[in-house]
Amino acid sequence: MSGDADGEVGPDQLDDDLSVAILRLDELVRTLREQCPWDREQTHTSLRRYLLEETYETLEALDARSGAEAGGGADIEDLDRHLCEELGDLLYQVWFQAHLASERGAFDIADVAQQVRRKLVARHPHVFGDVEASDADAVRGMWDAIKLQEKGRDSVMDGIPRTLPALLSAVKVQKRAATAGLLAGDSDQDEFGETERALAELRADRNEHSFGQLLLAAVELGRRLKVDPEDALRSATERAQRHYRAREQDIR
Repeated sequence: MSGDADGEVGPDQLDDDLSVAILRLDELVRTLREQCPWDREQTHTSLRRYLLEETYETLEALDARSGAEAGGGADIEDLDRHLCEELGDLLYQVWFQAHLASERGAFDIADVAQQVRRKLVARHPHVFGDVEASDADAVRGMWDAIKLQEKGRDSVMDGIPRTLPALLSAVKVQKRAATAGLLAGDSDQDEFGETERALAELRADRNEHSFGQLLLAAVELGRRLKVDPEDALRSATERAQRHYRAREQDIR
């Protein structure tokens, strides 16, 4: 990337570089679709697995970088390069899906960009309007309220994809219930008590329903403690793997 005489990159140069990069990516997607046998065979449905794979690989790259920032000892620059690569792979999947839609005359990548921009502007009246939001919780509540009105939904529970992993779905349900003021109790201690009651019920009735209630109570406890249950479980699983690997070595 070229810069000004003093070494600084001007806004015009940034715009030019961004425009060139976008146009070149769009040209690549079109070329591969026309000339590559594999790309020509793809459909919205066939690409689902690759979109999912690239999403998980991007999440793994983000986790690795977070671990390094927390003192993992890895090279941050190498991890940033890896993250850049994975984000590029994910971007390509989004672009490819939009190109398939453009072939049907439905929409193209420009429509995708314009749609998300309009939506984000509308859902940030505290930035682009005269509404005030004191903290992140207020922003989340405002977001859900605007989304409810936009979609014409009857409940804050509407629109939660059934295909979400169970743990992520539970987190989303609890967060929406909290922002809508639907949860009983307003302290961590209340939720500790709910977790203990769920555990007592599981001891009495050892079945799927009772175990599910315990998991749901644990998710809500994590939300109140500002601990992401997905991250917490992943970290605990990784610790368990290290422990079992060490035991394997001891046994051998």
